[in-house]
Amino acid sequence: MYGHRARIGYTCPPQIAEVFPYEFYKMAPEGVTLMITTLALTTRSKQEIDKSFEMSLAAARTMAKAGASVAVLGGNPINLVHGGGDLREFQEKLSKDVGIPVLTSHVAQREALRLLGSRKVATVHPYESEHNARHDRQIRELGCEPCGTVACDYNFLGLGSVPKDMALTLARRIKAENPAADTVHLASAHWATAHAIEQIERELDVSVMTSQQAIFWNAIRTAGIADRIPGYGRLLREF
Repeated sequence: MYGHRARIGYTCPPQIAEVFPYEFYKMAPEGVTLMITTLALTTRSKQEIDKSFEMSLAAARTMAKAGASVAVLGGNPINLVHGGGDLREFQEKLSKDVGIPVLTSHVAQREALRLLGSRKVATVHPYESEHNARHDRQIRELGCEPCGTVACDYNFLGLGSVPKDMALTLARRIKAENPAADTVHLASAHWATAHAIEQIERELDVSVMTSQQAIFWNAIRTAGIADRIPGYGRLLREF
């Protein structure tokens, strides 16, 4: 079968999933496949976040029954609101309940930044600039110092329309404005970033962690896939 090495489950916060599956399969080695359930986010309202959390728990259980090797719960806002103060403990409890490893995107990104040795992190995100403060707060929650944030100014329904050159263009801008940054975080797993990782690392002499890349890396490593994957940054190439 296609997923003879690993079958990765992912609960996708945006109700419309376009970019995540595409970039997953750009990075995935042969024999690794994706199971995906879309959730309810279109505006990030409290009602949508609450509904999405319940949907993600149900999806993880169904993915386990369907044979997933691991299930990843996407969405930092969803998991931080409902997962409790210790998301690692939340993962462990849910894994025991579900019967397969259950991960969260937040813990995946925190571990990725730790391995990359990141301290000062500049963020580029695809959403409206009104979310800049939230992304700065998330960098602190991920254990690093925020070092500048810039927005692409798209909403959930426009994520598939973000031009491919935005990631590199805004990474150049944020690094120029914040030369002390040692890492560029391309936040959100649902816009075009995978193609730009290597060029940003080489050109700007920084590490790059994208939400998509960190989720993918954490999931396949947890599933026992140790392949070092070139072309998508230090995280997949070295760890």
